[in-house]
Amino acid sequence: MSWGFSFNGIHSTSKGIRITNIQGRDTLPEIESRTAQAPSKNGVHYFGYRFMERRITVEINLFGASLFDFRTKIRDLASWLNPKNGPQELIFDDETDKKYYAVVTENTDFEGIFAKRVAEIEFLCPDPFAYSITESSATISNDSATINNTGTAEAFPIILVDFSASATELKIEKNPNEFIRIVRNFVAGDEVVIDCQVGTVTYNGATNLMTALDINSDFFSLDPGDTTLTVTPAGVSAVSLVYVRRWL
Repeated sequence: MSWGFSFNGIHSTSKGIRITNIQGRDTLPEIESRTAQAPSKNGVHYFGYRFMERRITVEINLFGASLFDFRTKIRDLASWLNPKNGPQELIFDDETDKKYYAVVTENTDFEGIFAKRVAEIEFLCPDPFAYSITESSATISNDSATINNTGTAEAFPIILVDFSASATELKIEKNPNEFIRIVRNFVAGDEVVIDCQVGTVTYNGATNLMTALDINSDFFSLDPGDTTLTVTPAGVSAVSLVYVRRWL
């Protein structure tokens, strides 16, 4: 199979196109620096940054046996790339373990003659990160574990806690300033799910436990590299988590 990409579950070669160039994946997405002017000094005060959207431009060749064949394939491309359904999975053949969530925002007309035409497609990734195709998982044994996030950006875990004994609270700590603490009476058989991506806590599959959160709780992330998590009280629950690695 020729080198190309998959979009919305369909590979580009099935549409009669091949990639000749890609721009927008090799560097950081656009960066918005947060600054403020300083009347009493030169320059500005720097308050941090945030990543903006990522834009990936793909130059493609379209092959056809006749003018009619070209027009038929172009109509088919328009249907495939239609942005009406919003961002879809975008996977390139040189990184089949990673995916972007992208939507087409711009394209150029095909140029050329005879059997090959050339055009560009711009994909907008509102979320600038590349995501792992598969989930990663970990288990916290003996109430403490070090999780190795091999991505280059933070990952947000979903934490599952199964109680085997009674407790009056649950605390999962990343560091003294980043922890999740739930103050509530638990009994054996209770299950708590903490979603650090969306910021929710559910109890036994239905009840929202947000009102039981310690006011200083923080839905933490797993930093690139090693993160050690500690669970208290000890010996009353089995804790596991899943997360999706991300890359800049």
